[in-house]
Amino acid sequence: MKRITLFLFILTFTAMAQDGVKPIIDVHVHGYTERTYRPVQGAPENFELFKKEMKRVFEKYNIVYAVKSGGAFDADMESRMLQGYESNNYPEFDTIQFKSLIEQDKVQVWGEFMPMFNGMTVADPGFAPFLKICEREGIPIALHTGRGPPSIYKRYPEFRLHLGDPLLIDEVLIKYPKLKIYLMHAGIPFFENTLALMDQYPQVYVDLGAVLFLQGGSTPFHVAEFLKKVKDYGFVDRVMFGSDSMYWPDELENSIRRLDSFEFLDEQDKRKIFYENAVRFFELDFLND
Repeated sequence: MKRITLFLFILTFTAMAQDGVKPIIDVHVHGYTERTYRPVQGAPENFELFKKEMKRVFEKYNIVYAVKSGGAFDADMESRMLQGYESNNYPEFDTIQFKSLIEQDKVQVWGEFMPMFNGMTVADPGFAPFLKICEREGIPIALHTGRGPPSIYKRYPEFRLHLGDPLLIDEVLIKYPKLKIYLMHAGIPFFENTLALMDQYPQVYVDLGAVLFLQGGSTPFHVAEFLKKVKDYGFVDRVMFGSDSMYWPDELENSIRRLDSFEFLDEQDKRKIFYENAVRFFELDFLND
């Protein structure tokens, strides 16, 4: 059944491509269940409407694939999603179970991985056995970097802003040189350190989750400055589009529009960020067949 659904999706994708609608991959999507979905301000009023709106946006903008952490969408959406394991602490299973979940394609990405919410970094020794497995099996790490939502420390008392500094993964990159890792949120506001890390380690990629739609504060200025420097430094090949739209499908649309509005990026740059870089990083070459 899943193969049939995927085949129908590829036919639809091919038809849209022929109509000139260029494909997009969103590497930062959150899924929910009836229990975990929250109709926060500005969000669809229930889980079914949320799924319907997300599907509408996917079809409107030809989002052909995504990386999803948590929850589930309907079957046709799930067929075009890599399954992420979302955590902010040590995995809730041992390494044997972890390997089994990978073999069953139930864990295809470790992320969104948010150790800073519990006062830790990815370099904590407790994560080492799992990182070793991810390196060996080619499982990408989707690491939360940068800041968190305002006043998040009230919910997570161990949260500390400095733990979002991308330079804190330095030792991990040396110890696991073949580990596939991307920095969610591009490390903003520590984007200068993100750039330094990308300069030092060619295996480091980033996504633009949330930073494209956030209004107010410093983030809108930081993301533009970051992308200008990415362009100047020749790092466009390692930046991927991610929305992190959470409960708000409209913010997925807004993120696409914002990235498309940057005149300092040419069409080739945008194609790389919206699609080509993710195909390469996640080895999704079948999308181009």
